[in-house]
Amino acid sequence: MSNPTQTPSTGLYAFTECEAVHMLTGAVLLIDKFSDAQVMVAPPVAQSMQTCRTFRTLERHAEHLTATVPELAGQTSDVMNVLGMLRDAGLMVSAESVCERLNAPVSPPVDLPATRGFIITCDRPTAIERLLESMLRAGNLSRHQALFLIDDSRDAANAERNREAVDKFNLSSPRDLLYFGAEEASQFMADLISARPDEEDAIRFLIDRQRWSGEKTHGLARNLCLLLSVGYRAIVLDDDVLCTALLPPHRKPGIEFGTPEREADFYANHQEMLSASTVADFDPLTGHSQCLGLNMGQATQKLQGRPVEAAELEDANASYLRLWNAHSPVLVTQCGTLGDPGSPSTDWIYFAQGDTARHLAAFPGGLEGALASRSYWLGHTRPCFTKMAVMSQATGLDNSQLLPPYFPVYRGEDYLFGAMTEHMHPEGTILSYDWCVPHLPVEARQGEGEPEPKTGKGLFSMGKYVTDHTVYQSGISPETRLQGLANMATALSQTNDRGLATLFRREVAELQGLEQYKLNSLLADGSIRPPAWQSWLQDSANNVSQAMQTVAEIKDMSNLPEGKDNAQLLNQFRSLAADFGEALASWVALRKAAREISDRL
Repeated sequence: MSNPTQTPSTGLYAFTECEAVHMLTGAVLLIDKFSDAQVMVAPPVAQSMQTCRTFRTLERHAEHLTATVPELAGQTSDVMNVLGMLRDAGLMVSAESVCERLNAPVSPPVDLPATRGFIITCDRPTAIERLLESMLRAGNLSRHQALFLIDDSRDAANAERNREAVDKFNLSSPRDLLYFGAEEASQFMADLISARPDEEDAIRFLIDRQRWSGEKTHGLARNLCLLLSVGYRAIVLDDDVLCTALLPPHRKPGIEFGTPEREADFYANHQEMLSASTVADFDPLTGHSQCLGLNMGQATQKLQGRPVEAAELEDANASYLRLWNAHSPVLVTQCGTLGDPGSPSTDWIYFAQGDTARHLAAFPGGLEGALASRSYWLGHTRPCFTKMAVMSQATGLDNSQLLPPYFPVYRGEDYLFGAMTEHMHPEGTILSYDWCVPHLPVEARQGEGEPEPKTGKGLFSMGKYVTDHTVYQSGISPETRLQGLANMATALSQTNDRGLATLFRREVAELQGLEQYKLNSLLADGSIRPPAWQSWLQDSANNVSQAMQTVAEIKDMSNLPEGKDNAQLLNQFRSLAADFGEALASWVALRKAAREISDRL
């Protein structure tokens, strides 16, 4: 008799994570990384199965393979036989087996680390005054152990206005906001150097404003947040948001898993956008603390009050789900945005698919209006667990865990931080909530109009390099993995010009291949688009294809120092890599010293 409590099979399977050993006989031995299963297959099978890493029925996998692999066209029956053989050999993981791990019993959450709230700002006193007013309206501030304003302003008058705004705020707030400007940061750095004099160079690399005079120090301010919140859960707000949580304009039931793209909707202006929004019954600080620091089992129960169902895993990425279980920690929480997207470019609109494309088609301003308005909702329609953290205008960090530092200067520090966090905690998870915050820059930001087509040049991501070198086996401590990151940076600093150039060309080629795949997929999906949109996609695809035939040059990257040739740029890269490697090697000791100092503030 069957077990009445057994969950019926959904028939959803995904190809497991395998080591592919190419034999001298020409066959390929597939070895499951998470079990003793293995099987010998022909090379085309090993290659084609790499595209079957999402949970689908075997029939859908067969349809996908026969439609995308020319050699398999019309061979549905044979493909089904191979898929069945792999399933029976244990190399196709079922959605039910994943749910068993995600729904394993966990203890109720108790004694979570306290939260510390941070605002980071640079020369935007008007925005700070507006944000602090919204925080007073939000209430519940006394539930946080401490509140900080990290002021990286370069203009003394702006810094003074911010300090005055903090003093005014503290007259009404149930929890004082600690002003942390240039003087306070300098004193904190001096105390840290006094506690760890042998680590002075690393300290100055990570948080010394004078060390980075003239540079945009986005990561430096975030490093101060990390050092001031060791042992706590940190919630970091950008200065141009409001301390208000808004429900998304579109909501779906359940939870998402894997790497779904954020969806978007479009508005003519901020007034129309805000009038259409619904305020949540919590503020962003409270919203982030809801699941930050829980494990995955606790978080899924908190979010939907029931176990994860196998049907919810359809089309989810199995590569991530194989690493997660009920005890996987929620290391970072993110949320959506309502308002300005944050980045100057809006070319992401051309990649719209699914619901986002339908919202764009219904937008009265059309494609041109959407590119120019800079009034968007960007987010998820339901809570989403993923592996890679990026920066949202309000971000939660479980800093009771060992998290890496940010690279102190330049853009892209959020992607590198996310890659290093995954490297150190491959079993950890990132939770993107479905609610959003208003992001309303005080200064006017104009849309760029129709952006230039993609060139395919200058593509490089240090975060991708870290991810490509991440070991996804369990049992390795975060401290050991952090030292591995330090060694990786040091090794790059010692690599000669030819080695770095070859590494750069490889990374560019892989990103070009990904961009080409996305563009060609859009061009071939049969969608009817306005001529300008279709032309942009076609021109971009042509440019990327042409760029792939030429030698990638470092000078093609954007935002590089002017007047330097390739050799000088490589020398600068080596110097930065050496300093960052030293900082990573010192990070555990710096965190320990910083906690003792911050608790005395």
